[in-house]
Amino acid sequence: LREDKLIIAFVAEFSRGKSELINALFFSSFKERLLPSDVGRTTMCPTEIFHDPNEEPYLKLLSVETRYRDESISQLKNNPVEWSKIRLNTHSAADMKKALSALADTKKVYALEARMLGLAPMVNEHGDPPGEEELVEVPAWRYAMINYPHPLLSNGLAILDTPGLNALGMEPELTVSTVPSAHAILFLLSIDTGVTKSDLEIWDRYVKPGLPQKIAVLNKIDLMWDELKTDEEIDKSVERQLETTATLLNLSRNHVLAISAQKALVARVKDETALLKKSGIERLEHLLASEIIPAKQEILRS
Repeated sequence: LREDKLIIAFVAEFSRGKSELINALFFSSFKERLLPSDVGRTTMCPTEIFHDPNEEPYLKLLSVETRYRDESISQLKNNPVEWSKIRLNTHSAADMKKALSALADTKKVYALEARMLGLAPMVNEHGDPPGEEELVEVPAWRYAMINYPHPLLSNGLAILDTPGLNALGMEPELTVSTVPSAHAILFLLSIDTGVTKSDLEIWDRYVKPGLPQKIAVLNKIDLMWDELKTDEEIDKSVERQLETTATLLNLSRNHVLAISAQKALVARVKDETALLKKSGIERLEHLLASEIIPAKQEILRS
């Protein structure tokens, strides 16, 4: 129990700002954006972020070719020879950024190969299913593990970052087994769209059953900051969104938070206290530190 990790799966549709949230929560001390979060270029492979004090910080990558075999990720974790290991230099932002950029690596393979790997490409650029001889883009890595010292992680939290659930080439094993084995779920939505139909499908299919700890986070509240409205009006419309979300997802209202991951990252990089407060990220950190981590033993026992 003492050594076990409490896994929080970050689950979201494509481009809800998940990488940005992880940057703001864990990597902002580097004073720049470490995980790639450009439009369209995102973390392609499921990534586990945790801290094991017995080993120096590292990034381990599992090649996508291991999907040809029948072994699950948990079996492969016990087989170090399958993983490419990169030492992380936590004293240099540039080195960290270079190492972590590997998470967005992709490679071109024939569509037939992609199907054999179980990464069925949906459609090509013309909107048709690709022919077997056509080249398609698939993630270069099947899974990544980041061992990184951070107070939340050192206290036994582990983050499972899932690729956008409508990203190209889904990892079936991920949605089917890893997400339900998480102890808590952080479901990321965008405040401008609210809970969309596809968000609801993901929630109903993967998230609902049996998990004691669920947090919904409405990201991008900075889109609501409007100079032509008073702060009171803005707060009211944010609150209305939060209540609607809590009702739709059947969550208690204090487990639905509104944040701006991007502004939180900016505030930490530039040391702007007022902006950090306004971004709402501290409430999320407080919830993780004061509710989720202390509930770790209880959740693991149950």
